Formats: sequence, C-alpha cells, structure tokens
Amino acid sequence: MRKYIILGWALLLMPLALQAAKVKIKFVDSDKKTLLNAESKLINKASGQETVAKANKKGEAEFDKVAVGEYEAHAHLKGYFLSSPETFTVSDKDVSLTLVLVDEKGFKGKEEEANQLLSQGKFKEAAVIYREMLKMTPNEAIIWSNLAKSAVGLLDQQTALEAAKKASTLDPKQFGDFEAKIQSWVNYEGGRRALESKDFPTAVKMLTESLKVEPNNPEGYYALALAYGHQKKYDEALKSIDEALKLKPDDKGFQDVRRILDHNAKISK
Repeated sequence: MRKYIILGWALLLMPLALQAAKVKIKFVDSDKKTLLNAESKLINKASGQETVAKANKKGEAEFDKVAVGEYEAHAHLKGYFLSSPETFTVSDKDVSLTLVLVDEKGFKGKEEEANQLLSQGKFKEAAVIYREMLKMTPNEAIIWSNLAKSAVGLLDQQTALEAAKKASTLDPKQFGDFEAKIQSWVNYEGGRRALESKDFPTAVKMLTESLKVEPNNPEGYYALALAYGHQKKYDEALKSIDEALKLKPDDKGFQDVRRILDHNAKISK
C-alpha cells in the first residue's frame, strides 16, 4: 500500500518539474523598426545557464521548452548595442518580449553633438539631446551626468541633482560623489551670475556654499573676492584672493585684483 502512495506522489510532482514555456523575442531599433539577424541569449539567474538563439526572417528569436524560473534576456547585432537587458519570469505561460537595439553610429553622433553644445554653453539644446538619448539607453550613467551638467548651466537645481543621483546610482565607482559636486557647481554658477548682476550678498552666500564642497576651486575664491570687494569688505576680499593665489600663484588676473584690493583697503582706512 505504501508503495502505491509514494508512486502517486511521484506522479503528481512530475508535471510540475516538467513545466516549461516558449519564449519569443522580437528585435527592433530605436524607431521601433524590426531588425533581422540579431542573436539573443537567455541567462537563468539562478543557475547561470545560457541558451542562445538567432532571429528568424521575421526578426524574432524563439526559445522552446524554457524551464520555470527567472531569466535575463540579452541581444547582439553588429553595429548595435542593447538598450537594456530585460528581466522576466517564466511560469507555465508563453512569454513575448521586445528588445530595443540602438544604432552605435547614430548614438555616438548624438552624443558628440550634445557634448559640443554643452561645451559651447548651449545648455538647453544639449539637455534636449541628452533626454532623447536616455529614452534609448536609460542606464547610461555618463549621459545622466552630462544631463546634470546641462541642468547646472540652466540653474535647474532639481533636475541637476536628480540626474546626478541617477548617475551615482548606476555607476557609484565613477560618480559616487557626483551629487555633492553638482550642488557645488549649481552654487558656483548661481554665485557667478549673481556677481554679474551686482547682487553681491547673494553671490557671497552661494560662492561660500560652493567652496565648502570644492575648496580647491581658485575661480570660486576669485569670484568671492570680487563679491566682497564690491561691498568694500576688504579684509574678507583679501583673504579670498589670497586663497585663490595659493592655488594659482602665477595667475596675472588674480595678482592684479590682489593689488587693487590692497590699494582700496589702504585708502578706506
């Protein structure tokens, strides 16, 4: 009797162990156009086992009898790169996925254009392109970091800090302290513009905050010296320009401002 009971349990368990499903993967580019000749790889996240299949004439790769479990789908095609691997779970139902592959040449062209705009101070135009790129590759830390820089130029503090946080999360090794730097850059840029508009108290406040994070920025001390000098606070101005000269002792502009501030301080006394 016991033998029959054990056999009964074994029969009940067999269908569960043999559960499997079909996985179908379609390949498209950033414009949702079908790509042919791509190759896909499924990786079982528990065992690490890999299964490879090539796309058919419809631009689809099919995997039959995929065992129950959690998987990660990758794709490869010459001249393209995968926007982001897809994680999915196989149960007893068939699975259909779409993987987006990005044209390497086109992506690089966009990146070069955006970087050039950023270097030219065309922050709004650069930000538009960086956002377009992030729709294609949402996990590219370097693009998030450049979006943060363009937001600094626009004095968009919220966007700058959000983008910096995303970059540091995706690549903590390269961008681990990026949030603090971006905050410093926002304050420096705001202080510099306040100086240009002759709002000297605001300039002092923002530049001081910037230098707390980046105390080795000679231009920050130079701008702070000017902001103090315009308020005739010569002791603070001289201390600031001396800090700038410690970092760049041969800078003629710094030296000239030091002489002017010293002269004005003596006259004021």
